[in-house]
Amino acid sequence: MLLAYLFAIGHSQGTRFLAGLWDLIQWSLESIFIFLMSLKILRMNDKTNSLYKLIFLVSIFFAPVSQGEIAGELFLFPKVAAIFHSDLDNAIALENNDYKYGIDIFATYEYRDFRVLGEYLLTEDELDLERILLGWVVSDHTFWIGRNHTPIEYWNTQFHHGTYLKTSISRPAIVEYEHDGGILPMHVGGLLLEGVFKRGEQGFGYAWSIGAGPEYEGGLEEWHALSPETGKQGISTTLNLYLEPVLYAPARYGLFVNYTEIPAKSRGLEEIKQISSGIYGNWESQSWRLIGSSFFIHNRLESSHGARGDEFFSAYFQAEYSLRDKWILYGRLEASIGDEDDAYLALFPEFVNERIMGGIRVNIIHHSALKLEFSRNRTNDDVYGQFMLQWDAMF
Repeated sequence: MLLAYLFAIGHSQGTRFLAGLWDLIQWSLESIFIFLMSLKILRMNDKTNSLYKLIFLVSIFFAPVSQGEIAGELFLFPKVAAIFHSDLDNAIALENNDYKYGIDIFATYEYRDFRVLGEYLLTEDELDLERILLGWVVSDHTFWIGRNHTPIEYWNTQFHHGTYLKTSISRPAIVEYEHDGGILPMHVGGLLLEGVFKRGEQGFGYAWSIGAGPEYEGGLEEWHALSPETGKQGISTTLNLYLEPVLYAPARYGLFVNYTEIPAKSRGLEEIKQISSGIYGNWESQSWRLIGSSFFIHNRLESSHGARGDEFFSAYFQAEYSLRDKWILYGRLEASIGDEDDAYLALFPEFVNERIMGGIRVNIIHHSALKLEFSRNRTNDDVYGQFMLQWDAMF
């Protein structure tokens, strides 16, 4: 009887999976032709095509809404920022004044046990499909395939390219995105398995990813979903384990480890093998929020002349205090140890080894914020000040 019951359950689940998958395939075919016809436009780098890309992406994201069984959400995250530097001496790559603007398009759809997630970023100098994922949900666990954020520590899993969602303007330098000078693999193209095991009010969560990581060519270049044939990527895998004292509540404490093989095309390098690990935490009360993370990073740089291994330690700590509902004061400390003679960090002259930052966020109207941020930054070659003013929103 027991075997018969288990067989019946398994047969029912398998039939439901196949039926749902077939329906999803039928729905997807309706958009494939449009996608293929527009792919050439999407891959153009000419900024004059930004409007066409935006129209195409919005039409694709809205297309499933007409399907009755599909539940979807679309969010737009615009931003406009002004950045001013002082005391620049050797950091010649930075400009005294800089202005940035852009919009992040984020969409999710649900169809039975299936999920689709997409995120496309358009800025003054970048047009990129940041995330595109197809997922299958089984109870409290989800299997994803596509391009995603690497599940390294807390910041990179909780905040995406829509800057309104995070209190500050800047990200900690150690978790900066690759195209903004980051030194760790923040994106991966491949598989992601994540979920949570419930135990009373607590939750024990995990996220494991494996896939194509970045390559080094004067900076880290991540794998691009719209041009997968370009570049040469190595393997990147990450494991993130965490505890939520109260399931789905903001507090979270965890640890992570990442291994990445980074093919190199410059500085006489052939490959970089990187191992990063650390711990992190996020704690919130009615008025306070504390976020912190520490990293131990080992790099082995291989070239035709031999190999060299170095390691360094980096950490950040951010504190936020809410004044009523509209005003938030925040500050962040970032520090590194062993970075002065690190061969890997020498490949990233703009990496901020130390930072003291303070700022204020004002929620001016519904889902819109104005932020001001001051910081003192140290790189291997320079020490400079930075003032940032940004408006961002969510629609």
